[in-house]
Amino acid sequence: MRVAETIDRLKDHLNRCVRISNVLAMWTITTPEAELKTVFGRHLHWAVQAAERLRARLAELAVDVDPRKLPVQSAADDLKACEDALTTPDKIRALYQRALPNLQASMADHARRTGAIADEPTIRILDDLVAGIAVATSEAHRAFEGVCRTFPNIERESSAAEGHLPPRIPFRPARDRRFSETAADPNLTDTVKLLHVFYTDLELSTIEACSRMILEFPAMPWQFVIDMARQCWDEARHAEAFRTRLLELGGHLGAYAVSYALWEMGADEPVDVSLAVQQRVGEWIGVDGAIWQAQQLRFGGDEATSLLFDYVTLDEITHVAFGNKWLRAIAGSEARLKQVHDLALDKRSACGKSVSGPLTFPYNDWACERGGYTEAERDELRARFLKYGSQFKSLETQPEPDRVAIGGR
Repeated sequence: MRVAETIDRLKDHLNRCVRISNVLAMWTITTPEAELKTVFGRHLHWAVQAAERLRARLAELAVDVDPRKLPVQSAADDLKACEDALTTPDKIRALYQRALPNLQASMADHARRTGAIADEPTIRILDDLVAGIAVATSEAHRAFEGVCRTFPNIERESSAAEGHLPPRIPFRPARDRRFSETAADPNLTDTVKLLHVFYTDLELSTIEACSRMILEFPAMPWQFVIDMARQCWDEARHAEAFRTRLLELGGHLGAYAVSYALWEMGADEPVDVSLAVQQRVGEWIGVDGAIWQAQQLRFGGDEATSLLFDYVTLDEITHVAFGNKWLRAIAGSEARLKQVHDLALDKRSACGKSVSGPLTFPYNDWACERGGYTEAERDELRARFLKYGSQFKSLETQPEPDRVAIGGR
């Protein structure tokens, strides 16, 4: 296979992976079944990573492309069927029984036909992606089988109270009929309830919010998509961990009310405000709350739940860093960054969400520094915590790994 042909085929694979990532971003929002939201969040990350590996190989072949600006291939009818699919069964059939197998076959054929030595880097990438498609397909079918057991009539009726949503960003994301909404403020002293709220209101909602940013802001750089997709994967893993643990403790999905607050806070906002609301403020409060909450779980003797969230907190610090990185790139000045930060605080307050965390939260300077806050910003945060009476010095003498734990955004 000549270099020109392998370049054309790599571009086609790349184009398909980007379109699949956009389909999955939409499906995390419009698909009601909670178990499939996490699977789609995982596979969104896979598709973006696959596209990035193909983009990097093209660059090695002296072809620089922006994955977000590749022209849509109108001949890809299988992907058009994915983009138009409404019901959950149709989505599974369109992507995992048609589009992904077609992509898998095309990549396998490319790997067979290209030079085993001269183009070995391409072969290694394609072999990995072919194997990844097999794993993703198996995961999707297994999750869908579980959903069918929960909703045995899914082929004939929607599992969502309002029906399936059209393939565009809705006013609110879909929820299946196990979940209902209330204005009551949840009491988070009960561990099962805590896990349920984290699962529905924080982790699933953040998958949806990050997916929305990918879709709503196509002018943002490709690296922005990579970061948002990584956060979707992280939140999907967190959600699965929370769900597994709450079931182990005797809970069940739908036992507690759900909230759309995180989704509504970012609605109709520019990208900088959305990032400030979600990643800079929301995730930062989540980190401090996580560390505090894990301590309470350990004091209460629930070491298993506390240990579960050690990794969760470190992921959330990375998400704060994503927000700060992109906010600084967009804002262009610390003055504008401060203005956007204040707008985010007002937005959170208007939606009834905390802007400072409970007064008992400790201040964790190491986490704020790793999250991308400047020294001046950390000085301001220290002063705010002191004003609230937080005993932030209580954790400063502990080694970092022992200070990691669970919290909420």
